[in-house]
Amino acid sequence: MKLVHKSGSLRCNQNDPESFWGCTNEPIYGNNSLHTIVANSKKEAILPPAGDLKVHGCNKKKYFYSLHGTTHTSPELVFPDLPNKLSVSRNQELQIWYGQDWIDCGESNNSGKTCVDVYAWYE
Repeated sequence: MKLVHKSGSLRCNQNDPESFWGCTNEPIYGNNSLHTIVANSKKEAILPPAGDLKVHGCNKKKYFYSLHGTTHTSPELVFPDLPNKLSVSRNQELQIWYGQDWIDCGESNNSGKTCVDVYAWYE
C-alpha cells in the first residue's frame, strides 16, 4: 500500500516542525519517527503490522515506527508487503490514523490535518 501526500501537515506539538507522516521529537522518537497507521474498522493495525510498532509512554501502547529510507516529510509513505495476504471486501472500511490519536493518548498538543491519495495492489 502506498499513501501519497496531497496537502496539509501535522505537528505532534507546537515546537516541532510540520510533518506529513510523523514526528521529529528526537529525544523521544528519534529523527524520523512515523506515526501514520492504517487500521481496520475495529481500529486494529494493518499497516505497519502491529509487531513493527514501538512504544513510548502513553500507557505503554505501541504507536510509532520507522521505515528505511522514509522520513516524516517524504512525499510518499510506502509500506512493504504484508507477511500474510490481507483479504478485503467491497465497501470494507479502512482508517488512516495519527499514532497518538489512534491510541487516544498524548494527542492534546497535536495539530493539523492532511489529505492523501491511497494506492493498493490487489489480485
